[in-house]
Amino acid sequence: MANKKKVVIEKASATRVKENKTLYIGIDLGTNHTAISTSEGKKKSILSIVGIPRDAVASKFLKKERLYGDEALKHRVALNMFKPIESGLLKNQREDLEAAKGLLQYIMGLVDANRDVKKYAIIGVPSQASVLNKKIITEMAKDFFDGVMVASEPFCVAYNLGELEHTLVVDIGAGTTDICRVHGTLPEPDDQISSNKAGDYIDAELVRLISEEYANVRVTNEVAKKWKEHSSFVGEPEEEIVVDIPVDSSILKLSITKEIRTACESIIPDIMSGISKLISTYDPDFQEYLRNNIWLAGGGSLIRNIDVVLGKELELIDGGKVFKDTDPVFSGANGALKLAQDMPPEFWQTA
Repeated sequence: MANKKKVVIEKASATRVKENKTLYIGIDLGTNHTAISTSEGKKKSILSIVGIPRDAVASKFLKKERLYGDEALKHRVALNMFKPIESGLLKNQREDLEAAKGLLQYIMGLVDANRDVKKYAIIGVPSQASVLNKKIITEMAKDFFDGVMVASEPFCVAYNLGELEHTLVVDIGAGTTDICRVHGTLPEPDDQISSNKAGDYIDAELVRLISEEYANVRVTNEVAKKWKEHSSFVGEPEEEIVVDIPVDSSILKLSITKEIRTACESIIPDIMSGISKLISTYDPDFQEYLRNNIWLAGGGSLIRNIDVVLGKELELIDGGKVFKDTDPVFSGANGALKLAQDMPPEFWQTA
């Protein structure tokens, strides 16, 4: 018979302000999704959107003053919608800063991180985030943490993968595609390149291409995003992609195979340009290592065949090897968490 563990219940001290423990947190504050991972093994990802009821009727119907993520998207017709992150950067308007604070507090509550313990967090930001935007993020977040830092999102991915030397990370998010050269230290500005041709750009291109191909269609970016997430690919198609599209007062089944392919392939030239630049400006003695250790991350890494197509493009510039991150949703947050746990105390910007 197994020995039963003795459970000891301690009476909380009336004078104790915080639990006698430290909670480390990694956050990927993304344009489309915000992901969080904690040192207690809890993690969560939600859409980076906030909804506020438009009037008293909506407020009474919804029984909430703010809605977040999928719930906000579901009731969006009754809400004023906010996307506080645009092109990977936190907007510096009062309403957006308040929405971002609410979003951060909400997702922290989902992983039980709002309780009164010492909290240290690293927040992932795009490669080319300005000093001002990094300051805006730390100022917004400092009320929640005893210490907070920002770090490059692709570097956080590399840290999670354990690929910290002669590595290129291509992080294809919604707002930006960030390419980062990792060589054993925190990346410098010259190690990083960012492009706005990413997931949202693909959505807009898909809407444009469908509208050009079919007259009188009504396709929103949200619908295009769903089609992309379900059927995105580059290279040769494996099957015909047929969807229901509103045309005038009817719903027609139409093929969007060509449009999906063209929209998804529209981000490849900028990715190849960034990869080529970061390889060519690297130490010549280690360029071979770098070109053979390229990692795709972020939601865009789920585009079917993108690693194969990029591999073929690399053959035109002396070759290379492309790998895919196996956990694109949480890799950035997990890497930020690991980095937070490894940071010495003097590195923290305390609140």
